[in-house]
Amino acid sequence: MKCVLRLTEAETLTLEQLALNHRHRDIRTRAAGLVLLGSGLTAPKIAARLGVSVQSPYNWVMAWRERGVVGLLTGHGGGRPRALPDPMVAAAIQIATTAPLTLAQIAQRLEATFNEPLPCRLETLGMALKREGL
Repeated sequence: MKCVLRLTEAETLTLEQLALNHRHRDIRTRAAGLVLLGSGLTAPKIAARLGVSVQSPYNWVMAWRERGVVGLLTGHGGGRPRALPDPMVAAAIQIATTAPLTLAQIAQRLEATFNEPLPCRLETLGMALKREGL
């Protein structure tokens, strides 16, 4: 399937800047892909060059046509989910603030509370507590 994208000079400049400066790699990749499509490169060649599936450039064009720059930005998934679910973090905070305990003791109480093993390492639990100000 042929995919043609015509970009104005302003759109090309915007996408080039987005491809260079956005903080998320996937958004930079999408913008670069659209710039390449606008220059006449085919979707399969763009996919190979950027290391994405062949379908991805078609999806980017559809998002661009429907919503413009916002269509490219809304697809960001935010990266890998946290290893420790929010309810466990909340419970760990509650446990940690009730008595002076070691990380291992907090982990044991979490496992007893949730009736499942801790889904991460002790270091991850420690980082989660530190992130919450403990």
